Amino acid sequence: MKYIILTILFLASSCSSYTLKNYERRNERTYEDGNGVIQYFLADLPNWANFSSAGSCHRNFPVRYLNIKNLRDSFALSYEEAIQFQLMFNEYSKEKKEMAKASYIPFKDEEKIFYTVLDKIKAGIRNFQKPKYNIVNLIWIDDALSNKKSLQKLKKVTKSEKFGTGHPVFISLCLNRVELKDYLAKVGIRVPGAKFLSYELLNPFDHQNNLVAVPIIDLNRVFNKNQKIQLFLPKDRPFEFKGKVKLVDF
Repeated sequence: MKYIILTILFLASSCSSYTLKNYERRNERTYEDGNGVIQYFLADLPNWANFSSAGSCHRNFPVRYLNIKNLRDSFALSYEEAIQFQLMFNEYSKEKKEMAKASYIPFKDEEKIFYTVLDKIKAGIRNFQKPKYNIVNLIWIDDALSNKKSLQKLKKVTKSEKFGTGHPVFISLCLNRVELKDYLAKVGIRVPGAKFLSYELLNPFDHQNNLVAVPIIDLNRVFNKNQKIQLFLPKDRPFEFKGKVKLVDF
């Protein structure tokens, strides 16, 4: 039942068959054939479903979710490598779409990006560079996007002594990495050396390759096992953030 629900959620809202020029629409027949790297993708997320209930937001950019179970089985990737793969694939795809001024990328070009990213992952290259410091301070910022009071609290905690005990990592379920960096700069939050963890790292498979209710991230699998993770939250812990962490309210 869970698989059926997720399959329905990820069905694309359109059903035309052929690719138009300028990447306007994908060739959906490629999905039907099931050839090449298609087995490593979940179906496109409809625009109306591209939101975060925990963050109370609709996202500006869709996620091309990967079937990381198939990906890991085929290429012997760890959970961390697989979700980094998804992040890098989405970021490179976004760059290509912006260059082509298009909404979609043909499957032949997606396949090229796929293998380019695979080579980078195998070479140890990462777009999200996790800090090496023993203490990692993750801080969830989404409540501040629409709440001035929460924004003031966010600014205050980033200047606090307790936040300064670990390497800062700002995390968002609403903004991609570029948006997250731009937002923090816009509101005057500048923390030297900070990292930025965005929703493109979430996936509907957990670290044991089980399909779950909504896309999640296992924080213990992203960071090193000897690192202490402190998760700063303005409200209840979202379902999306999995793993053993120390919760800090602000």
